[in-house]
Amino acid sequence: MSRTNVEMLTNNVAFTTPNPTLAAMTAATDKLEAAIDRYNFSRSRLDKQDRDEAFVSLKTMRADLGAYVQTTSAGDADLITSAGFKMEKARQPIGQLPAPPNVRALVRPYPGSLELRFGGVKGRLSYKTYICMGDPKVEANWQLHSVTGKTRVIIDGLQSDQVYYFRVAALGAAGLSPMSDVSSAKAA
Repeated sequence: MSRTNVEMLTNNVAFTTPNPTLAAMTAATDKLEAAIDRYNFSRSRLDKQDRDEAFVSLKTMRADLGAYVQTTSAGDADLITSAGFKMEKARQPIGQLPAPPNVRALVRPYPGSLELRFGGVKGRLSYKTYICMGDPKVEANWQLHSVTGKTRVIIDGLQSDQVYYFRVAALGAAGLSPMSDVSSAKAA
């Protein structure tokens, strides 16, 4: 990427005074390339350290060059890409999240224990899992079981030979998603 930047900034009239200079960028890129070759040949700790230091140095220089390009171009996408840098896609709010998919309550080989698994939802902050022992059609029977960032929850302390129902909602910046489909299992 650094070589591409140097190539595209050479004689680029929009960027007449690159900082750091193109000669410094080329030298740092050459130094990293040589350090990579030495490390690939020897696999020594010292060569690895040299390689890593050269990488950090070039990365810092490229970040400085990117800041120069950003400032000089005043954010003009065409000018930024003419310098060999990529534009980040503009962030957009996700909005209302969908319900977590594929909710499954699984029997575990331990008495009074079940496992709840479900598919992930992009953009979620966390998940709220709900449990019901009675009729799942009666909203008052549902209780919040846990708030988690994971798509797998172990539920212990249940009554053996009792059927439990589960559902999940994803919590995002726009609030709580709709409830997932209901899954049930009988505790061992």
